[in-house]
Amino acid sequence: ALRSVIAGEKDMAFSLPARLKPVIDRAKTLQVVTAPTLYCIQLYINYARAPLNNIKVRQALNFGIDRNAFVKAPMGGLGEAATMTLPTSHWPYDKSVSTLDPHDPAKARKLLAEAGFKDGIDLTIGGYNDQDSVRRSEVLQAQLGQAGIRLKFTRGTIPEISAQFFATEKKYDLLLSAWTGRPDPSMTYALGFDKGAYYNAGREADPELVKLIQQSRESEDLTERAAVFAKIQRFVMENALSVPIAFQYELDALSAKVKGYKPDLLGKPKFEDIQLG
Repeated sequence: ALRSVIAGEKDMAFSLPARLKPVIDRAKTLQVVTAPTLYCIQLYINYARAPLNNIKVRQALNFGIDRNAFVKAPMGGLGEAATMTLPTSHWPYDKSVSTLDPHDPAKARKLLAEAGFKDGIDLTIGGYNDQDSVRRSEVLQAQLGQAGIRLKFTRGTIPEISAQFFATEKKYDLLLSAWTGRPDPSMTYALGFDKGAYYNAGREADPELVKLIQQSRESEDLTERAAVFAKIQRFVMENALSVPIAFQYELDALSAKVKGYKPDLLGKPKFEDIQLG
């Protein structure tokens, strides 16, 4: 796709991997667009099964990841460290939650010891076999290894590995994947954390969280809703129900003829105002 834009055959290549940005920059005739999105690279946790039914093991995962280094390495700096499932540019983002899980391998090891794993822990994890996913998994293995968390990856296609984790097999402790975001944040939390939700691999949910997710849909007032989402975000991160790592930026290459293209947080292209001239 990028080659076709460089050659003048097409006018836009959308959602390119970060590793191609130097190629776009070298093609001096192209416009480059980068912008935040809701696409959150994260670890999904099956917290209904041991050992991840232990909150201290889950918390150790969050403390073991250097999110800023992750953005710089496999993402080429085109991203934002994720401290919850919503990015800083989203309207219900709660800054107070962002300080809950700083990178602290020593604390991660201490939590593991308190959970009964003083020599560290071995966890199985599903991952994908494309080039970018493999690079991410290697960085994550190295980071969590320093915290005493040893990941044993099984890699395959997205449909294969995702089904093995979310469907009936429940094959791994963790899944390295992403959440693509939804138009309303209540959908994100309901689909990912509510009782019985498909993307909640264990299908279990605390009644308090279920109630909060329902409350997030009871008002149209954004101020009222933001207050509820603040409670939801804090509950999810304090209980370590997921391990958000980084938000991936949109990266597009446009020919010089393209005018008026505007990226959006959903990371889906819209062409209402676009022109060729």
